[in-house]
Amino acid sequence: MFKRLLTAFSVMLLAILAVACSTSAKSGSNQKIQVVATVDFYGEVAKAVGGDQVSVQSIIDNPAIDPHDYEPTTKVGKQVATANLIVASGIGYDGWMDKLVKSESKSKQYLRVADDLMDKHEGDNEHIWYDPRTMPKLANALADKFAKQDPSKKAIFKANAKKYIASLDNLNALIQKLKQNVHDQKVDVSEPVFGYALDYLGYKVNNTHFAQATEEGTDYSAKDINGVQDDIKEKKIAFFVNNSQASSKIVDGLVKLAKQHDVPVLNVSETLQKGKNYRTWMTSQYQ
Repeated sequence: MFKRLLTAFSVMLLAILAVACSTSAKSGSNQKIQVVATVDFYGEVAKAVGGDQVSVQSIIDNPAIDPHDYEPTTKVGKQVATANLIVASGIGYDGWMDKLVKSESKSKQYLRVADDLMDKHEGDNEHIWYDPRTMPKLANALADKFAKQDPSKKAIFKANAKKYIASLDNLNALIQKLKQNVHDQKVDVSEPVFGYALDYLGYKVNNTHFAQATEEGTDYSAKDINGVQDDIKEKKIAFFVNNSQASSKIVDGLVKLAKQHDVPVLNVSETLQKGKNYRTWMTSQYQ
């Protein structure tokens, strides 16, 4: 389970630094649009849509780093100060960026994927990139944002967005094929990471209270643990979804129990794995 601790004092200092370092954002045709993304899979989309017209810096590009716990460095403060566009996931997943951006002028373009594109709010599942509709919406939104920065390249940005969306066709075809075979089956999960994908496919999570306890770092009740164990032993679920990046003795025990009772275990991850892009990463989660 990823922790959710932030060093408020550090963020405050960096916010002050961002103001001090801020310069007027200029996006003429001879100057690249400066983009800062909190995580690499959003930076990937920005690069694909912006092409040679943008310079993209992804703050978190290491799968071992938890975006919830991340503490911005002085370098990040400077990057935010000079960015034309900032892309974050939103609804608390990378809340440290909110504090940095708030210190900037209101003219700073700030795109929060969950809040601004997917109509999600605080308290909703943060892992919005597992919704198959997210990245196409982001690609089109970025094309519009970049066109405002450099209107002369609008057609290029639109074409690039269309090309990126088309690159996801095989992934979407796989998802649609899987969806056809789902008929209100139930699944259990170690935590809500894969929630949007399960919802889209048509599966029903049968242990939401257990999953939420994992997400919040609270103790499991005996009732919750026994409920998942019974689901596995009695094969009430189609499979068990395990976040491979967040282990615990209890979850590991449930994974072992599932294997003993021939209940399939689907291992997923919260961050982009090394050597993969968004398409290959997502494809691996569905297989």
